[in-house]
Amino acid sequence: MKNVVVLGSTGSIGTSTIKVAEDLPERIRLLGLAAGNNVELLLEQTRKHQPEAICIADPGKAKELRSQRDAMRNTQAAPAGAAKPEEAKKDEKAPAGKK
Repeated sequence: MKNVVVLGSTGSIGTSTIKVAEDLPERIRLLGLAAGNNVELLLEQTRKHQPEAICIADPGKAKELRSQRDAMRNTQAAPAGAAKPEEAKKDEKAPAGKK
């Protein structure tokens, strides 16, 4: 398995590279994605491939990317019976016998 970081993932060469990775899922893992300023496509790629890291070059779009990424993380369905991360933190802080 090759771990790959795609720089320019929202451009024509980047999207073609991602298509190749999709065709070879047993051989290529998309570890990171970086884009210039296309927040929407970068988020779509992030939802689909779940990379460990994402980056956007446009500083003005970084805040938008961060807030949308956080919203995406909060709306992803947790497995049945699993607590959301913030609920797990509350349980860890509860005094003994009050969980």
